[in-house]
Amino acid sequence: MLRVCVFCGSKSGDRAEYAESAEQLGQWLARGGHTLIYGGGSTGMMGLLAEAVLAERGAVIGVITEHLARPELMHAGVCDMRITRDMHARKALMHELSDVYVGLPGGFGTLEELFEAVTWAQLELHARPVLLLNVAGLYDGLIRLLDDMTVHGFLSLRCRRLMTICSTDEELRMALQAIPQQSC
Repeated sequence: MLRVCVFCGSKSGDRAEYAESAEQLGQWLARGGHTLIYGGGSTGMMGLLAEAVLAERGAVIGVITEHLARPELMHAGVCDMRITRDMHARKALMHELSDVYVGLPGGFGTLEELFEAVTWAQLELHARPVLLLNVAGLYDGLIRLLDDMTVHGFLSLRCRRLMTICSTDEELRMALQAIPQQSC
């Protein structure tokens, strides 16, 4: 089974589709026997995702920093909560635990984590898949930017292909199902 690292927001956003995507992914992960690796939060997209996995009795590993490890922020239902000294250690541990990365809707933190994962792939520090779910067109501008960076010579076509864009929940699930279980 896959250990899926999901980067997503600590806020839920303003559209029901965002929350639905987190809940659907969480249910799919749990029902498939996959493990969720995530930021350990109880709010926003992170909280919804973890709740969906836990409601289906799935496996969840939260990874949170000391400065965020407060009762109002940490998800109380996550039994395997790992606390790191800082964000660098947090991302290193999430990387160590994961087979694949998935980006859902979120803000700066989500993008920073997602782009670090794809940069590490570009530098050939890992060969894990990096997937982005473009829920309700939220990342349309980002996708155009990546395409423009490729056209203008800042990204090679090989590097541009390191991030797989999924437009629907079904596309994301199919991309996850296509990942060899033990090759990561």
